[in-house]
Amino acid sequence: MHEYAVVDELISSLVPRLETIPGRVTAVFVRKGELRILSAHALESAFEFLAKGTRLEGARLEIEDVAAIVRCAACGYEGPPCRFGDADDHFAIPILSCPRCGGSVTATAGRELCVERVAVADDGVAGGAAEPADP
Repeated sequence: MHEYAVVDELISSLVPRLETIPGRVTAVFVRKGELRILSAHALESAFEFLAKGTRLEGARLEIEDVAAIVRCAACGYEGPPCRFGDADDHFAIPILSCPRCGGSVTATAGRELCVERVAVADDGVAGGAAEPADP
């Protein structure tokens, strides 16, 4: 599962950036684009396992899903892509062609994977937030 490699990089990048911020890290808020095809459950499990022994141990990984948005240069369509699968599928694959004309599209949203913010408990009071940090 490449989720472990992604979380390992996130933790390796985030821990040094938190050195100057006092308090206990309670949560890490991440935006994950639909086109990343990463399992939220696997990311959370990897975070729990890999954070052990670091300043992030015991913190929650909060994942905000970002829907895919595509833009077609040919007809000007901008919106969600069509998906392969039906409404009952647990996993529908986005199709990266224009739903209107079938032309090539560019993804304008849904490829993100970034740390939005970090919640830090200061002197036993939760709710502080560190500046965003890119993994």
